[in-house]
Amino acid sequence: MENNPQIRSSDYLPEDLIAQILARLPSKYVAKLIVVSKLWSSIIRSKSFIDLYLERSLTRPCLLFSFHRINRRFFHSISQEAISEEATPDYNVCTPVRGLICCQNLDKVVVSNPSTGQFLVLPKLNTKRKQISRFFGYDPIEDEYKVLCMTVLQVSYDYGSVVSEEHQVFTLGGTEKKKEATWRMITCNVPHCPTTEGICIDGVVYYGAWSNSKNRGSLIVGFDVRLEEFTLVKLPDGVEIYYSLDSELVNYQRKLAVANLSYRGKFELWVLDKQEWSKISVMVPSWKYLFGRALFRCRGAISSGEFIFTPLLSAWASVIISYDRKEEIARRVEVEGIEDRAHYMKVFLDHVECPILL
Repeated sequence: MENNPQIRSSDYLPEDLIAQILARLPSKYVAKLIVVSKLWSSIIRSKSFIDLYLERSLTRPCLLFSFHRINRRFFHSISQEAISEEATPDYNVCTPVRGLICCQNLDKVVVSNPSTGQFLVLPKLNTKRKQISRFFGYDPIEDEYKVLCMTVLQVSYDYGSVVSEEHQVFTLGGTEKKKEATWRMITCNVPHCPTTEGICIDGVVYYGAWSNSKNRGSLIVGFDVRLEEFTLVKLPDGVEIYYSLDSELVNYQRKLAVANLSYRGKFELWVLDKQEWSKISVMVPSWKYLFGRALFRCRGAISSGEFIFTPLLSAWASVIISYDRKEEIARRVEVEGIEDRAHYMKVFLDHVECPILL
């Protein structure tokens, strides 16, 4: 077809059928097909195609591995069909949101698509400070991704109140695609200092925080991506979350949960449902014989209901553990292609391929 300028692909296939065919391809190949023709480029960049592609991808979630090697950060996505790998400059990585990730290196913030290998460097933040916290979320109503950043003065917790300042938001998609997007200052009426990474669930970004005002101590902050408002979420009695050392936030069946560090296969999971916390106590059988005294973190549960554990120490970097609570079966999975002792190894659940071009 390409050798005859008078013949077009649309003469043979309707656009909706082309879209259906393209939606079945890996996203890294879809990104390359925008050069085939103006028609294909228009289809691939359209919101209807992106929604169609993500609708299929959401039924095939996979694990995303991120690790550092020789000043580069690599990504492995593992599904039932294949393992893929992409590399980007080394950055600190946020939890993936609907196929995209947000990374940070000092004061540089980047949004990347691991499936296509593309990345977008955002404009410089409106700050002179170096201590920056960043979070990434998606608003399903307005169909917008947003990056939230804030700064904190580098002072001791013993020296008066420590709170985040200079709260800024950058929007990707929606109406701001039609004009030059910039960082916007927003108001935060909840004094706090972020201490953990964030997780986005149903349009709200949650993260652990510290507040030394009015004896609040450890707490969870929720940032509504659409309304750009902050709220406080009280932790269960006796549960604290500081810098992800003992506990961290996870997604458990699309609900916010707090999981503590697993020691010898025993851990507790606190699940928030309708503003009430409930506790799930889990004891993984045969842990000592399979994994010895190694420390693992619970990363949440996949669609089958299995809990996924990842190692705390780099010596176990190529190992993940799955535990089926109903069947009481634990499995040790060796991940090929990831070297042992890989530095800054991270594992994310429910990652999906995304065709969005940055």
